[in-house]
Amino acid sequence: MRGLLTFLAAVLAATPVLAQALAEPAQDAIAAVRSFTDAFDRADEAGMTSVIIESAQVVLVRPREDGDTVRSLPLAQLAANIASSPADLKEPIAIKNVMVDGPVAMVWADFSLFVDGTRSHCGVDIFTLVQQDGAWKIATITYSHITEPCEEAPAL
Repeated sequence: MRGLLTFLAAVLAATPVLAQALAEPAQDAIAAVRSFTDAFDRADEAGMTSVIIESAQVVLVRPREDGDTVRSLPLAQLAANIASSPADLKEPIAIKNVMVDGPVAMVWADFSLFVDGTRSHCGVDIFTLVQQDGAWKIATITYSHITEPCEEAPAL
């Protein structure tokens, strides 16, 4: 019994170290997403493209009564569109889930899009990331486009 208690004490003592080791890649993936969204809010095209892979894509899924609309475009093009927009665009996010498996990660976040200070829509951003040259880079962003209800979505 004493041996079992010693073993359990050792496992419990090591758990925070193990959790911390597992959390670091997740925190690094989150940092890449935050870097992108901060650049988005500044309309900083170079800042956005610095954390994406060359072939990155953005996919929009918009529910419609007659069937969902799905559109995609290169993420670099979206970055250019945001940077050249005359409107003040802000997209606060609330990260809900992060999963990491070796060199791939997924960050799930609720968002709201504000255009000139007024909420346009809300939804979910799903960022998939890959490690490239030792850094997390965004490979895709898939997002939903919901107009109602947005009461629980992030605010400015």
